[in-house]
Parts: sequence; C-alpha cells; structure tokens
Amino acid sequence: MSPSAGALYPVETYLLVNRVDKVESGIYHYAVRSHSLELLKKGDLKVESASAALGQNMVARAQVAFIWTAVFKRSKWKYKQRTYRYVYLDAGHIAAHLSLAAVSLGLGSCQIAAFFDDEVNALVGVDGKGESAIYMSVAGKPLLL
Repeated sequence: MSPSAGALYPVETYLLVNRVDKVESGIYHYAVRSHSLELLKKGDLKVESASAALGQNMVARAQVAFIWTAVFKRSKWKYKQRTYRYVYLDAGHIAAHLSLAAVSLGLGSCQIAAFFDDEVNALVGVDGKGESAIYMSVAGKPLLL
C-alpha cells in the first residue's frame, strides 16, 4: 500500500519522471499531507514503463507520466458498491485537470487507459488488490510525445 495509507483520498498519484531538470529520474509518490514527492525507485524506467503501457512509447518519451491508483477501501465504507464508479470518476477528473494545466503551460498531455495492470502495479510498487493502478497520463513538450 502507498506511503500515505492513512490518507482520506481514494486516489493516489505516482509520477514516473523521465527527463525533468533538477529532478532525478525514477518513480515518485505524491504525498498529499506534506505536498511533496517521495522518491520510491531511482533510475531510468523508460523501457519498463513503455512496455507496461502496452508498448505506447509516448510513456518513455514524455518528461513525466502520471499513474493513478485506487485504494478502494477508503471509499467503500461510505459509498458501498458505488465506490468503484466514484473512484474512476475521480481519476478521470484529476486527469482532465492535468490536461487543462498542461495546455495552460504550453505542454501536451495524453490520457492512457490501456496498460498491463500487473506491470504498472509492479512499476509503482502496489499489490493490485489493496491498491491498484487505474489510469495514466503523460505530459511534456508536445513534439516529444
């Protein structure tokens, strides 16, 4: 489970940083409470990430890939069977806001729903049961995507 397992939010954000000035390449977790990035895994993960995204090379070419996971039990107590609907809607809203922010910064983005669940889960270090990858987006300079 993610580092902030006690958080109230059902959707967790991970970043695959490929090429960002002054930020080491690797996988990061966004810690909501401290509004900070936690480095989980160092290194160049372009090949693994593109493979996990069904061979979509834009994941390897983008400066950053965002990976959203769901911790369903954080909502299940309240929303019961509607939890799944709401969690997927939340992830979609987050991705839409990322897309709008990218455009405002002159960047490109692309949302990705097609990926190998187990490979993406392994990439960010979640088990696929208590926490599971549900959506991805890439962002960066448009010519590179």
